[in-house]
Amino acid sequence: MRLKKPDQKFLLLCAISMLTGILAGIFLAVKCRTGNGAAGIFSPYYLKEYAYLDIDRRKLMLIVAKERGKWLLLLWALGFSTVGRFCIYLFPAVWGLIGTLFLAQAFAGMGIAGIGLGLLFQVPQILIYVPLFLWMMEEADKKSRQFAYLRKIGTAGKNNRRYFLCFFVALSVLFLGILTESYAGSGLVQMILRIVY
Repeated sequence: MRLKKPDQKFLLLCAISMLTGILAGIFLAVKCRTGNGAAGIFSPYYLKEYAYLDIDRRKLMLIVAKERGKWLLLLWALGFSTVGRFCIYLFPAVWGLIGTLFLAQAFAGMGIAGIGLGLLFQVPQILIYVPLFLWMMEEADKKSRQFAYLRKIGTAGKNNRRYFLCFFVALSVLFLGILTESYAGSGLVQMILRIVY
């Protein structure tokens, strides 16, 4: 199984989908005035509490594994359907929407500094998750197209070995991202917040 450069058309469709999600997030943030009056996790009180919170890393790891794992499992399962090749492009839109609302709340709570802090909450695990999910989306797209073709000729469901291998490789990389998010990511945020507070 060799990794190769993603298809340009695939990347363009992902970018358009993400941009759509970002624009929808901006619209919702402006329309609903996200963060006005309630800064949520970006309130000074919450951030100060988080800076000195004794986090149970194992529990956090289980929560993160559940949250990230369900996205990966759903994405992988879409490869076994003929509509999967269309549905996978909803993923970047949803991620763009969620990310924009998160950063809008950060901006409402802390201004420009909130955006920096919001991005800090995503580092370093995002450096693992973005390439992983892009790769898995492309694999699911290929599998879905293959599934649709093989269904036409009556041999769908055969030759899944490579796709299962991709899933197990993705799980291994996801585990690395989960470890990074649970230990390094949260530790980095706490370290910086302790300097500020």
